[in-house]
Amino acid sequence: MTSNLTALVENVITCPICLKHFDQPRMLPCSHTFCFQCIQQMVTDNHGVLECPKRDGVKVEGNNIGDLPLNENVRDLLQLFENPNSNIPLCDRCGTNEAEHWCDSDCKHCFCTKCWDSIHEVGQYQHHKKLSVKDKPLEVPRCGEHNDEDQTLKYWCELCSKEMCGNCQQFKHKDHKFVLVTEYVKSLGEKTENGLQGVQSCVNYRSDRVDKMLTEIEEESRVNQSEVTTAIGSLRQLIDERERVLLESVRNTEKDEKKKVEDYKRKLQGEQQNLIEQILKFVVVCHDKNPKKLLDAKKPFEDYIKATDTKLLELKPLTRAKKGLPGLKALKDMETQIRNITLEALKYDNEKLRQLIANTVDKSTLNLSSSELKDRDMEIVAKELEINRSLTKLRLFTNQISDIGAQHLADALRMNTTLTDLELYGNQVGTDGLEHFADALRTNKTLNILTMYGNKVKDQEAGFIADKLKTNETLTRLDLYTNQIGDSGAQYLGEALKTNKSLTLLQLQTNQIGDSGAQYLADALKANK
Repeated sequence: MTSNLTALVENVITCPICLKHFDQPRMLPCSHTFCFQCIQQMVTDNHGVLECPKRDGVKVEGNNIGDLPLNENVRDLLQLFENPNSNIPLCDRCGTNEAEHWCDSDCKHCFCTKCWDSIHEVGQYQHHKKLSVKDKPLEVPRCGEHNDEDQTLKYWCELCSKEMCGNCQQFKHKDHKFVLVTEYVKSLGEKTENGLQGVQSCVNYRSDRVDKMLTEIEEESRVNQSEVTTAIGSLRQLIDERERVLLESVRNTEKDEKKKVEDYKRKLQGEQQNLIEQILKFVVVCHDKNPKKLLDAKKPFEDYIKATDTKLLELKPLTRAKKGLPGLKALKDMETQIRNITLEALKYDNEKLRQLIANTVDKSTLNLSSSELKDRDMEIVAKELEINRSLTKLRLFTNQISDIGAQHLADALRMNTTLTDLELYGNQVGTDGLEHFADALRTNKTLNILTMYGNKVKDQEAGFIADKLKTNETLTRLDLYTNQIGDSGAQYLGEALKTNKSLTLLQLQTNQIGDSGAQYLADALKANK
């Protein structure tokens, strides 16, 4: 099992409460899974009621936790992960003992030590090549058309998308492009791994984002409630009734918005559960050491990844407008306005920006550089990205855009199908902003050039981008120079370059990359062809 697949499986079989491998993984109605012992402890700590710690609104009475079903997919995956040698074959001779050796000479069979010694201690058998059964070569099926000629299916025809033997390759597929089946299976495994990792990353990003949104909703509600209580304290007799109405409005809004997020999280968890099933299937196929099974599973895996990408594209991250109570500030001078105060979205507009966009003659290029634009202005720009079907180049360099503004732009990029060049250098985009862009790059199919030099890109942020570069097939130029990327960031980018086939220009000058980081990149360039 590769390190990437190990990390992917570890993410699935680790309890988010105790951070250990699951012990009796039980599944809540929302599909979130926890150790049964952790569930019992949560019930004890919460006065006999289990509330899903993922904050999706699911509650289970303590006396009903025994009925929670076992997550069989997680259990099976855990068993495969912890017992990687559980599929050791039996000895081909005695059929009783576990095989320990593989004869890589004429025998081509598995043997236990006892049977090996009894057969290979005399004559020419003494010189047979003995391998560990774990090193047994992959079984390659024979060609059905040339079985008498003992032709193995060792080639893959890229034009016909099928296996073929040497005879078929020389005649039936003479002018077709081909590779060794072993090479194709390896690349197929890597592609599937990257696809599953991409889905997991996408699910994790959305889950983390709504968790932050829940915290924001709660904090915003706390602040708004505090403002209400403080502002009307001096006018209590007059506005007691209005205070009750306002607080109720704030709480109801919090409840409604949280419900919307909770519903979203439940849908997202459904995709997570489907992902676990696919990971289980992929691990089972990998453990079998039979390339035919992986080849047979090629289309189902590709169909799943493609279908899930489509679902996740439709299940786009939630957005929300902040709400506040701006009318409270006017209470001291205008008591009559008390009755008009309601909880509402905080409004923002930039008429100058709107006019600049409207007056742009060439609709394919929008130059908003050095315009002192802030995060809220990116809501207006993002709207333009959604409605302008001609825009191909967007220049936003040397403004005051930070992570929140980057989020608005990234959300628009997921749906935009025309933009090819985005220039964001000289802004203040940091960790969260780069994570938003990284997620958008996974589904955006048109962006060719992303200019991000002179921002706040460090090793972690470079890792976000590198993770998506492994599967992105459209980005050809990425400018990350004059940032704070070190050797670790260079290593992340180097790993991505080993599999990325589209990027032709990566600018990293004036960062903090030393000799080891440069070596990572140099090694990657040897593999990037």
